[in-house]
Amino acid sequence: MLQERLRAIEHNIYTCAQCAFCTATCPVAEQKGWETYGPRGKMYLLKLLIQNDIQANEEIKERFYACTTCSRCAKVCQTDLELVEIWEDVRSWLVEDNLGPLEVHRGIEASVAQSHNTYRESAAKRDAWAGDLKLNRKGKIAFFVGCTSSYRMQQLAQDTMKILQSMGEEIAVLGEDEWCCGSVLLRTGQRRQIKEIVEHNVKALKNTGAEIVVASCTGCFKTISGDYPPIYGSELPFKMMHISLYLAQQIESGKLKFTKSINEKVTYHDPCHLGLHAGEYEAPRAILKAIPGLELIEMDNIREESRCCGAGGGLKAGMPDVALAIGQVRVDEAEETGASILASCCPFCKTNLSQAIEAGNKNLVQKDITALVVEAMGLDA
Repeated sequence: MLQERLRAIEHNIYTCAQCAFCTATCPVAEQKGWETYGPRGKMYLLKLLIQNDIQANEEIKERFYACTTCSRCAKVCQTDLELVEIWEDVRSWLVEDNLGPLEVHRGIEASVAQSHNTYRESAAKRDAWAGDLKLNRKGKIAFFVGCTSSYRMQQLAQDTMKILQSMGEEIAVLGEDEWCCGSVLLRTGQRRQIKEIVEHNVKALKNTGAEIVVASCTGCFKTISGDYPPIYGSELPFKMMHISLYLAQQIESGKLKFTKSINEKVTYHDPCHLGLHAGEYEAPRAILKAIPGLELIEMDNIREESRCCGAGGGLKAGMPDVALAIGQVRVDEAEETGASILASCCPFCKTNLSQAIEAGNKNLVQKDITALVVEAMGLDA
């Protein structure tokens, strides 16, 4: 089956120039050192598979799951190959052949099938993050909270909602009608539930009456804005926005105002799903630059050249030691700026970078941009 599937991308496999520009940018290859952990090595493995010189096995599977799907390889590809799409397709074909995914990823798929979230939590507790905040099911703006913010990083959800409500808008949330966006399933090649998930979430969001849907999770944002339309079969019936872009627009229009200063040096990490995948680099920086007293100090590798935090593509769950090592490289770079705060706007970046800071005993604090906005708006009292 895998070999038959590879025939569909045979042209791409043989188009690879084997230049190794991609391998030089790959965070996993940097940590592992072996050629077959990098993109060029993976493409060579595909050539061997399609030629029937080798057979897919556990070692081959491990190589293709050793990837954050950050897209750094695709950005430097000299033949413009859609490498992340190839890696995700190969993972899905390994799943079809019952070779993939990694065992820990199987558990995530089972959790989504059972409880519609990645943590096996009760759907009835989807709104538990809100505390005393008033929630609505209808509104011109809908907040897609995401599994992690709903169940593990509830402060991120609270901060996002506080900001949105402070601007006088009626914000809709789906509550237990919100299902996992499906990002982790797509990244790990587990596509069996995806069409049902997409159709359910699009219908649920449409039923709120929302014209705009915002997400504070970059994984949810990238998945709904980028992956959903071709699966859904048409344009989405709403505009999907990451919270950073929405807030940057509100600052520019004068609707969002800051009342407090944050006298700190801050450096910013570009999440791959927002930057490399969606091309949004300016909005988070515009927010940080607008906060009184805050000094933004950039790292050496930013925007299109930004390093990956290490948490994406299922790597954090499947190979946590590699993910942490990648995060430590980024934290070292952040420390060199002299900043006291390492900001980002992705819950997975927050998790891995925070753990890397702790592991390295760094004098840094990781904060989501929404936390800084809440503080500067005086909403943290």
